[in-house]
Amino acid sequence: MSKFMCTHTMKGVTRDQFSQVVAAAQQDPTVKGLQSFANLTEGKIYCVWQALQPEAIVAWFKKMNVPYDSITQIEVEAAGGAVKTA
Repeated sequence: MSKFMCTHTMKGVTRDQFSQVVAAAQQDPTVKGLQSFANLTEGKIYCVWQALQPEAIVAWFKKMNVPYDSITQIEVEAAGGAVKTA
């Protein structure tokens, strides 16, 4: 499966609402939320997802009524100074 970085602008989202979506992202057999970062004060959320195709993530967002700004496939990633293929 490929990894994708998704960005969201969601003004007014509460921590509880954010937690519910994060939990639901673990229950779907076609997509999986791997990591999320949020500044709820600014309404900005960044998530890393795993899916076969970006269309599967789009379908999940539509099903869950989650707006998104972009979905970008991750080709390489770096952590702790090491770069590897995603």
